[in-house]
Amino acid sequence: MQIIGREVVEKVLSAATCLQLSRDAFTLVSQGKVRQTLRSVIASEQGSLMGTMPACITDGPYAGFGLKTVKVDFSQQVQRTSHEGGILLYDVTPQGDMAFVDAASVTELRTAAASALATDLLAPANASHLAILGTGVQARKHALLMMAVRPVRHITVWGRSEAGASAFAAWCREQLRLPVIIAPTPAAAVQDAEIICTLTSAKEPFLHCRDLPARCHINAVGASAPGFQEMSPDVYAQAALYVDSREAVWNASTCLIKASEQGLLPQDCRGTEIGELLAEDYQNPHSAAPRTLFKSVGLAVQDLVFARAIVAWQASQ
Repeated sequence: MQIIGREVVEKVLSAATCLQLSRDAFTLVSQGKVRQTLRSVIASEQGSLMGTMPACITDGPYAGFGLKTVKVDFSQQVQRTSHEGGILLYDVTPQGDMAFVDAASVTELRTAAASALATDLLAPANASHLAILGTGVQARKHALLMMAVRPVRHITVWGRSEAGASAFAAWCREQLRLPVIIAPTPAAAVQDAEIICTLTSAKEPFLHCRDLPARCHINAVGASAPGFQEMSPDVYAQAALYVDSREAVWNASTCLIKASEQGLLPQDCRGTEIGELLAEDYQNPHSAAPRTLFKSVGLAVQDLVFARAIVAWQASQ
C-alpha cells in the first residue's frame, strides 16, 4: 500500500491544479458519474466527530472506489488541524494496489478550491474586497485561493477569538502583503465586501440579511453538518443559491433547512449545482442576481479526485 502524507500533497497541489481538479470533480457529479452516499457521522460525548464518506467514480481517469474517513475536533487542544484522517483508494495500479492519502491536507485544499471555483464563476471579475469570517486553517487556504481567482486588494477579518483574529491578520499581512482590518462584528466585517467567506464551527447564526452589501458573493462553508449554523435563514431568501450537491446540502445544512421550514424559499428552490454551471450549454437563469451564495458541505468525489491525481503524480516521478 502506498502512503502519501501532507508534504507530498502540498507539493503537488498548486492553486491552478486545485481549481482544475475541482472543475473535474463537480462536473462528474452533475454528469451523474459518481455514486456516493451521504456522509455518515458518529459523535462522541466529548464533542468530537468521526465522518465517513465512501464513493465510486464510474468513468474517466479518476474511476474507482474510495473512502474518506476523518475525525473532527474543533477544540484543537492537541492536534495540528481540526480534521485528521485518510483517503483510501482502491485499484490505483493495474495490479490492484491500494493507496492511503492524508485527508487533512486534501480537505483543506479541496474545500478552499471549491469556494474559489464558485467565486470564479459567480463573483464580479473585478471584486477586490474580501471578508473572511473565521480564523483557522480554512481561513488561510481561502485567502490564498481567492487571490488565485480575483484581484484581492484588501481583506477584512472577523473571528470569535480576538487572539485568533489577530494571528490570522498578522499572517495575511506577512504572507500575502495585503492590508488587513480586524472587524469587531460580523456585520462590520462584511460591510462593502464583494466576496464573503464564512469558515467557522459556529452553532448559532452570526450573519443576517440586514448585514449584507447590496451586491456580493458568499461562500458559506463552515456549517457542513447538522447542528452547525453560520447564516440566518433570511440570508438564503435574498441570494441566488448554488450548491456542491443538492442531495448532500439539503441533508446537512441546518441553516438551509430552517429557511425552507420558515417559508423563506420557494418550494421548488433546491439550488443550482456548481457542476451544472460548467456545462457548455447551461443557461443560468440567475446570472444577473446581485447576491449569490455557494453553500458547500464537502463531497467524497472531491477527495477521490484530488487523491487519485496525487497518486498519479507520485507514479509519474
